[in-house]
Amino acid sequence: MKASFEAQGNVLFLKFEQDQDEYFQEEHRINMDRTMMELRLPKEWSAGDIHKDHLALITILSIHPFVSKLLEIDWSVSQDFAIEVQNSCSYNITFASTSEAPYVAEKGHPCLAFSGGVDSTAALLLMPKNTLCAWLDRPDLGKRTLYNKTAAKHTMEFTRAQGYSVHEIYCDVEHLRSPVGFPVDLSSGIAAIAIASHTNGNSIAYGMIMEAAYRTGHTKYRNYIESNHFKSWDKCFAKAGIPLFLPVSGVSEVGTSTIVKNSVFDGNARSCIRGDWPEQCDNCWKCFRKTLVDYRIMNKPIGNEEMEMWMKVREVKFKLSAWPVSHENVLAWALKNPKVSEGISTLLLERLEGSQRDLHLLSKWYPPALELIPDSEKELFLQTIREYLHEMSQSEILETEALDLRPWLEAEKAHLARELFEKGMSNLV
Repeated sequence: MKASFEAQGNVLFLKFEQDQDEYFQEEHRINMDRTMMELRLPKEWSAGDIHKDHLALITILSIHPFVSKLLEIDWSVSQDFAIEVQNSCSYNITFASTSEAPYVAEKGHPCLAFSGGVDSTAALLLMPKNTLCAWLDRPDLGKRTLYNKTAAKHTMEFTRAQGYSVHEIYCDVEHLRSPVGFPVDLSSGIAAIAIASHTNGNSIAYGMIMEAAYRTGHTKYRNYIESNHFKSWDKCFAKAGIPLFLPVSGVSEVGTSTIVKNSVFDGNARSCIRGDWPEQCDNCWKCFRKTLVDYRIMNKPIGNEEMEMWMKVREVKFKLSAWPVSHENVLAWALKNPKVSEGISTLLLERLEGSQRDLHLLSKWYPPALELIPDSEKELFLQTIREYLHEMSQSEILETEALDLRPWLEAEKAHLARELFEKGMSNLV
C-alpha cells in the first residue's frame, strides 16, 4: 500500500495505491472499497498545516486492516514516531524521511472524539472545561443507511451553549471499507487528531467505557493496560504528542448514564443514532439497553406488556440469542429494578450471569483506570469523578478483576434458564 496526500485549502485528500494482494477478496468479511479519503477542516484552517505525524497516524487508522506487507508513506515524520509505529504494526512502514520536528503542545487542550452519545457526553463531563470537541460528520454518500444526525446535531448545539468549543469535521473514512464502518475502533478519533495541530491539542480522548476497555461486558475481564489493543496504539498516540485520554474507561455504562442524568446534559444527549430528535427509534438494541438502565436510575416501573414489546424488536431478539449476551452485566443490573414486572423480564434476568451477583459495583468507578488518564489531568479528574460516583472498594475491585462467565455458561442451571427464556420468547405473539 502506498499513501500520499493533497491539501486544497481546508480540504485534505488522502490517496492510497493498493498492492495486488490487497484487492477485494470474496472470502474476506471486510475489504477496502475505495482508494481516496476526504476530510474537511473549518474553512479558516489549512489542511496542509496538520502535523505530519498526525497525518500519518490518521492514515494508519484509516487503512490499518487492509495493509498486507508494506505501507509506504510519502512524507516526512519525526524519528521517534516512525520508530514507534513500526514497532506497533505487523507490517513494514517506510517514510520519505524521519527529519520532521516532533509535535509539542504548549499548555494545550484535550481533544475529545465526541459523538454526542451518553458515554461520550459523560467523558466530556469528566474532562477539563477547556476540552475541544471534535464530531466526525459521517456522510452517507448515497448509500442506504439508518443513521440519523439530528440527535448529534442537537447535542452539538447544546454543548456549544454550555461554553465548549465544538468542531464538526466532515470525513468519509467509513466508506473506505465494505461494508461501511470504521476500519478500526479508534478511527472515530480521526477528527480529533486532525484538529490537534490547529488548536494546540495535547491529548486525544475517547468515550471508551469499562465494558469495552476491560471487557467487563463480555466473557472474561482483561487488564486493558496489558492488552494488545492498548499496547498497539497507546505509544503511537504518545509519540505523536497527543497521548490517549480515556476518562470513562473505568466507568460502566450504568455509571455514564448516572453521570449524564445528574448533569445539565440530562435530556440533551442520546445514544440512539436512528430516531429523529427528540424521539429515539425504540427499534434497536441500544435503545433497549439504555432505556432499561435509565428506568432503574429513575426508579421508573417497567410493565410486562412493555417488555414484551421490546422482545419483539428484531435487533433485540438477535442480540438476546447470543451466549453470553453482549453487555449482559449492564442488562442484568437494569433488570434488577424492583419495579420491573414479573414475566418475560424475570425469565431474561434468570438466564444472565448477573442474576447471581449483586452488581452494585456497576454504579461505582474502577480506580485502577486512573492509569489511562494523562498525568497532567489526574488531579482534576479525581476531583470531578468523585462528584458523580463513589469508588469501588478493594473487594469490588477484586470481584471485577475475577470476572469469568465461563463456569456459568457451562452450568446446567444456566442452560435451563436459557431454555425457559427461549420458550417464553416463542410464546409471544
